[in-house]
Amino acid sequence: MILMFIRNTIDWFQETTKKSFFKLKNVVTTIIIVIFVFIILLWLSVFMYGSFYYSYMPTESYILPVHLNFRTCDVGIGACSFPSANISLLKSGQENMFVTGQLYSIVLNLDLPESNVNKELGMFIVKLQLYNKNGESLSSATRSVSVGTMLHYRSELLRVLDTFVFSPLLLSGFVEQKQMLMIEFFSNYVDDAYNPAVGIIVEIQNLHVQLYTMVLKMYAKFTGLRYFLYHWPMMSALFGISCNLVMLLFIALLSWYQCLSTKKTNSSEYNSYDDDFESLEERRKRIRKMMDKEKEDKRLSTSKSLPEFGETETIGGETTEELLPDSDNTSDSFLRHRHIKHHSDQDHDS
Repeated sequence: MILMFIRNTIDWFQETTKKSFFKLKNVVTTIIIVIFVFIILLWLSVFMYGSFYYSYMPTESYILPVHLNFRTCDVGIGACSFPSANISLLKSGQENMFVTGQLYSIVLNLDLPESNVNKELGMFIVKLQLYNKNGESLSSATRSVSVGTMLHYRSELLRVLDTFVFSPLLLSGFVEQKQMLMIEFFSNYVDDAYNPAVGIIVEIQNLHVQLYTMVLKMYAKFTGLRYFLYHWPMMSALFGISCNLVMLLFIALLSWYQCLSTKKTNSSEYNSYDDDFESLEERRKRIRKMMDKEKEDKRLSTSKSLPEFGETETIGGETTEELLPDSDNTSDSFLRHRHIKHHSDQDHDS
């Protein structure tokens, strides 16, 4: 009794352990699959948002250096034509910098030295012109610039003190005595999608202006969704990735539910097929029993039509005793018995 109890306890413990391990294995497998699917959907959401942001958001600004060209005088000193520059707006030789429907601000920045020539220069004209691939002018703007008034005024004493204080930096080249002049030509320029601009011509209509560098800047002015995406990038990224993740999770759950429904449908069809198969087997058994019963009835009817054992039959004045084969005897045993009876009668007569 004690051994049986110990054996039953061990068997119960083994069975419980197997069931618990099987359930734990299923739970861990399910958790791993869910985490793996969630990570894949999260990365896919990030990729979708990044692709949308890259394709929808244009470049914030373009900074293009302006290299001026002019015709020198016959003596080889000074400029005998207005300095001008031709700037291409094609990226990699094919793609236009401007995005269709986007507002742009076009600004020209000039670095001017604080020289006496520029202070005494007075007013001059700067012209900017955009042209298409056929060389036709699309839009142009001219701005009048007064260097003497736009440069910040500083007296001689202030200039001397500034030079003395910043002399180490000026000598080392970290600081230069210059000022920047900003000229805005377009504040809300929109490029035509059917006739885009491919280049810009900048012309300074003054022969004596002194310049360090000149830079053309084009700023995109975002509105609507682009404004929100640009000024609140983290919030917009979190919102966009969350929306993509919810959508992908809904699609995944719908697919999982559809798979379970299909599996249940197939299982029910298989069970109904098994029921039909079992009913068919039962029908076959019943038919087989009926056929066996008919054969038995036919054999019984055949045996009843023959004379039973012990009955006499008169043939040619002779009485013979015949044996009717029972249901358990065969026709051979019946014929053998008649043959033995006939020989015994002949010996008796002799």
